[in-house]
Amino acid sequence: MAIGIVLAGRPNTRALRAAAPDCPWEALIPIAGRPMTAYVVEALAAVKDVQRVIVAGPPELRVPGAVVVAPGAGVVSSWRAALAAAGDGDDAQELLVSAGDAPLLRAETLERFLQSCRTRGLALGYPIVERSVCQQGFPGVRRTYVRLANGSFTGGNCAYVHRTAVEPCLELLDRVHRDRKHPLRLARLFGWGPLLALAFGRLRLETAEAAAGALLGVRAAAWISPDAGIGVDVDDADDLALCRAALGTPAPGRG
Repeated sequence: MAIGIVLAGRPNTRALRAAAPDCPWEALIPIAGRPMTAYVVEALAAVKDVQRVIVAGPPELRVPGAVVVAPGAGVVSSWRAALAAAGDGDDAQELLVSAGDAPLLRAETLERFLQSCRTRGLALGYPIVERSVCQQGFPGVRRTYVRLANGSFTGGNCAYVHRTAVEPCLELLDRVHRDRKHPLRLARLFGWGPLLALAFGRLRLETAEAAAGALLGVRAAAWISPDAGIGVDVDDADDLALCRAALGTPAPGRG
């Protein structure tokens, strides 16, 4: 069995403030009459092997089927807060961790992702979406793409993590966040070879997977998602409008 964890502790003080001035937290921003994070919780809760969902988010968030705990000051501390609430039960050694601002996540896609990670024996799995899939699913959507030798991809908004990989992942997240403004430190962490190959678009996905696995000391790999929704999050007013259009009530006579 798996535990779903939603990281939804970002105050609404950035690009979405003007679009939802009455919401103190981004997780509470309404989409089709429901808090944005409710869609994420619903998708995770509907995955067959997810036994419970824990949200590190605002106390005002009321979502059926989820336990809400106070978030930390950042991603790593919020993740630890959710893990503390999850406990150490042997019946749930797998985690599906999601951002709280990804309302287009679908249970079917998460189910396929989970099963793929299990079949491949991964300790860490990360979904990615090819540029053409994003553009076909949501024409005009703006995403950040990484150009690899295999194609251009954007990252998904969730991850599969086995309990054995939690601490290495959190330590790496903490180091990357701490050194994010120091390129030389990041280069020492990841190595000049992969970074230069990435800069020139020559890095292969398989090489990146091997480098991540070696760095973390676990089996890690990406999963190429056929569903564009897993790669869409709400960073600004345009993203919010896109998600509201996608999740809103269809006009009469339209499917």
